[in-house]
Amino acid sequence: MKDKIVQKEQHKLDLSNLRLIHLAFFTAFAIAIYVIESFIPKPFPFMKLGLANMIVLLLLVSNNIKYAFIIIIGKTVVGGFFSGLFLSPTTLLSLGGSLCSLVVMTVFIKSKVRFSIIGISILGAVTHNLAQIVVVRSLLIKENTIFYLTPLLIFMGIVTGIIIGYIAKLFLDRIN
Repeated sequence: MKDKIVQKEQHKLDLSNLRLIHLAFFTAFAIAIYVIESFIPKPFPFMKLGLANMIVLLLLVSNNIKYAFIIIIGKTVVGGFFSGLFLSPTTLLSLGGSLCSLVVMTVFIKSKVRFSIIGISILGAVTHNLAQIVVVRSLLIKENTIFYLTPLLIFMGIVTGIIIGYIAKLFLDRIN
């Protein structure tokens, strides 16, 4: 009897360690992508593809919201530190956009309306961009003219959402 209890506790510990290893791997992978992407030339200074969000998307469609949240925080804080942008407004913009897109993607994944992974990715990317422009308006540029960028940001969100969603779909197809 005592051996069974010990085995059961050991199994729980093994699963806990395995989950922690997975979380560490996903976080490190997202941070690496985030940092590498910061060195890629951008069409506009405020615009990047957001490849690290693919990890978040994959976790969300796997119904692992808690890990997705942790990875958002990790990639933003640690990635910002390694890229030299931690104490800049970029960190607030990234965090604000990522958290808002996490909420929207989670709502649509949990809803009865079924979206493909590419559709969820587009929703997340557009939400991310719109949330960032609201943060910019609230904290940095106190002029409504900043909203003239909205059509460009929606278009770029659609484009990047398709790219990230397609890459995530390839990963899922490969895993399955």
